[in-house]
Amino acid sequence: MHLLGILFALGAGLFFGILAPTSKIAFNLGVGVSLAIFLRYLVASLLILPIIPFQKNLFFIYKKNIYDFLLISFGSILLTTGLLLSVKYIDVSLAILIFCTYPILVLCVSVIFNKEEINNNIKILFLSTFIGLFFVLGPSFNNLNIFGVLSAILASLGATTMIVINQKMSNKSISPIQINIFINIFNLIFFFFILYFFFSINFSISKISFLTILIPSFSYAIALFLQLLAIPRIGQSNTALFLYLEPVVAIIGAVILLKETLNSYQIFGSIVVLSSLALATYLTQKTKNEFS
Repeated sequence: MHLLGILFALGAGLFFGILAPTSKIAFNLGVGVSLAIFLRYLVASLLILPIIPFQKNLFFIYKKNIYDFLLISFGSILLTTGLLLSVKYIDVSLAILIFCTYPILVLCVSVIFNKEEINNNIKILFLSTFIGLFFVLGPSFNNLNIFGVLSAILASLGATTMIVINQKMSNKSISPIQINIFINIFNLIFFFFILYFFFSINFSISKISFLTILIPSFSYAIALFLQLLAIPRIGQSNTALFLYLEPVVAIIGAVILLKETLNSYQIFGSIVVLSSLALATYLTQKTKNEFS
């Protein structure tokens, strides 16, 4: 059902957008990046853990499709590490702008490699949404750092990999729950060993800091699951388009929670992005009704 898939994708964009402002609040309260990464996958793994006993032939599915599961997990690792490194070396707005090229990359993969037929109106909406996003984020190119730029590109490639491989796996009738279980548990183990042996995880934080960092942790778990649910219903290209809601939510969250201010360009960009998403929702639903 198209409408349900659209709602899942928009929900994913909403919860992904919550991550940035709430994480920044937690960092300001003294939470370290290592703990934020660890809790992100720990919370997601604990939420999905009770469902594991009800999954039939889970290990057989993992063994049969291990390459796909490892590849989508690798994409998640690139996404997480790339974004964290990029914002350390370049402006946050520029990092997010580079990262948010991933819907365009997904569109290119869909058209060139998967031979997916994309409506011309949807292609135009991809472009208009990205232009609106440029105004929303208002990037600064004054202090460019090549390592930071490359890290943001890696994060974008990671997000692209996750969406494209997810579509491939859904075509094999691999459920979102099975994908969710593997990604979160695999990444939890991976990052635990990396952070434990090469970095440090500081658990000595206040109660309010711990409760605050749990907000983006739960938001990530919800967002990832909604994204996995959306792709089988509306496809990788449409899902990527609706995920453009993420940076708009992040900016609005920064205004409300961090008391940051929006200039006229950002307001204009937000209107362009939201209008494009609304039109995309209408066109997607209209196409569905024409073929039903």
